[in-house]
Amino acid sequence: MRVFCLTVALFATGCGSGEIGNANSPDGGKDPYGGDAGGGDAGGQPIVAPGAPSREVSVHLTATSSSQQRINFAVPFGQAWLLDEKLVSVVQGDAIVPFARRVLSKHHDGSIRSVQVQVDLAVSGETDVKVRIETSAVDAALTMQSVDTTLTKTGSAEMPKVWARLPANWLSASAVGGLLLPASDTPAEFAAWEKLCNYDKNNYDAFISQQSDASVWLYDRPTTLYRGYLRRGDSATLASAYKEVSLYRAGLKGTGTSTAIGLSDKVDDLKYYYAQGLAMHYLLTGDDRYREAAENIADRVSKLFTAYAYKGSGFWTERHAGFGLLAFMWAGVVSDDKAASYVKLADDAVAGLIATQARAVTGYADANARCFSHSAESHGEDYGYDGCSSWMSAIVADGIEFYVREREGTQQADARDMLVKLGRFFAQKRASDGKPYYWNASNGKSGEEDPDDEHWGESAYLAGLAYFYSGRTDASLHDAAVAYARGTADNGSAPHMRSFNWQCRSAVATSYFAR
Repeated sequence: MRVFCLTVALFATGCGSGEIGNANSPDGGKDPYGGDAGGGDAGGQPIVAPGAPSREVSVHLTATSSSQQRINFAVPFGQAWLLDEKLVSVVQGDAIVPFARRVLSKHHDGSIRSVQVQVDLAVSGETDVKVRIETSAVDAALTMQSVDTTLTKTGSAEMPKVWARLPANWLSASAVGGLLLPASDTPAEFAAWEKLCNYDKNNYDAFISQQSDASVWLYDRPTTLYRGYLRRGDSATLASAYKEVSLYRAGLKGTGTSTAIGLSDKVDDLKYYYAQGLAMHYLLTGDDRYREAAENIADRVSKLFTAYAYKGSGFWTERHAGFGLLAFMWAGVVSDDKAASYVKLADDAVAGLIATQARAVTGYADANARCFSHSAESHGEDYGYDGCSSWMSAIVADGIEFYVREREGTQQADARDMLVKLGRFFAQKRASDGKPYYWNASNGKSGEEDPDDEHWGESAYLAGLAYFYSGRTDASLHDAAVAYARGTADNGSAPHMRSFNWQCRSAVATSYFAR
C-alpha cells in the first residue's frame, strides 16, 4: 500500500517538515547528490532524487526586447521536495511580483514534479528572478496564457522571446531528466564525457545543416541536448535543445496510433520515435503541445513493437525494446488523461524483458549476469550465435532505471535486479585489451571485436547502474565502470553527429551511479 504524506511543510524527503537531506539544513553533512534522502533500495541506496539544494532557485532571464511581456518557464522539483504548489512564489529583489503557476506533473508519491510559472516583466538584456518556497500560501495574481503567445520563431524552430535558465545544481538534483551530476561536480575518473560531448560543435546550427540525413536524428537529440543543459546549466545547450525539440514536434503528423515522424521514409521505423525529449520539454516549459505529442508517440510505438518477450526468432533488438519502454514511461509521467494505459504498457514491456533475460540459452549458465540474449539473425547480423549489444542495452537500461524509480514493491525489485544482472554481464565481457565487444556472445564465446572506439561509455554506464542498484558494495562493478570510463577518456571518439547523440544521451549519467 502506498502511503502519502499529508503534512503541509514541503521541502522534505519523507513525511514531516523541514529540509531533511538538504545540504543547507542543520544536518547538512548529507551528500546533496546521493546521500540517504528519499526511499532506499534493498542495498540501502536512494532510488529517488536527493534533497533540494535550497528553498529558492534563481532563474536567469535573457531578452532581446525590453518591452513589458509575459514570460513563461517551469521549475522541476525532485521527489518529496514540494507537496503544495500554493507555497511557490516569484520574487524580484525583495518583493513578490505578480505571477501565475500550475502543476504540470506529480511523482508517484504525490509530490510535485514540476510547476509552470508565468510573470509579466520588462526585461532589459538580462536579469534574475527567484522562485521561492514560502512558509505559507501565496495567491497567484495572474492567469495563465497559452505558451505559444510567449514564443517567436527562428527559421522553422520556436524559441522563447525571453529565455529562462536555471542553474545546473538544481536541474540535475531535481532528476527531471534522470539521475545526473552537474558537470562541475563530476569526479575526474568519470569526466570523459565533458570532453567527448561537444555540445557547441554538435549544436542546432550543425544539425540544421545536416537534417536531410536521417541518421543525424538518431537517437533522440532533444534528450541528448536537454541532458547536456541539465548538467551544464548553460544558455547555448538550452537553446539547441529548445529549438530542436520544437522541430521534432512540428514534424509529427496525425494523432494516436496514426502518428508519423516527420521523416517520410522512416514513418514505420520505431528507432525514430521519441517521447522522452518531448516530455522533458513539457516539464521544463509547461507547453501542453509537447505533452500531447509525447502521448501520441507512445500510442504509435505501442503498435510498432510488441515483442518485448523474445521467443527465439523474429526481429528483436534492445534498441527497439528500449525506445518502446521509454515512450511508455515518459508519456505516463506527463499524461493528463491516459497515464494508467501507459503504466500498463510499461508493466507489460518490463515483464517481457524479464522473461527475455531469463530465457534459456545453451552455454548461458550464470543466472546473476545476463543480458537480453537473442540471435544475431534476429538482430540483423550474421554472426551465427546468440548475444547482445552493449550500446543498445544502454537504451533499454535507461528505460528500466526510470521504471525502478517510478514503481514500487515486487515490480520495482524485479526491475532493479534486472539492471544489476545486465550490468554484471557487461562488466565481465571485455576483450584482452579491456575494450568492450561490439556484439557480446551469451553462449560461451567471447564476442565480435569493435572496429571503432564509440562504445566504451555505454558499458561504463551499465556497470555503474549495476554497482549503484546492487548497493554500491561490489568493487568489481565499480572497477569495471572506472575502466570503461578510462577507456572512454583515452580512446573514445564521436566522429559524427549520430555518434555524439548516442554517446551523450545515456552514458553521461555514469558519474552519478558509479562514483
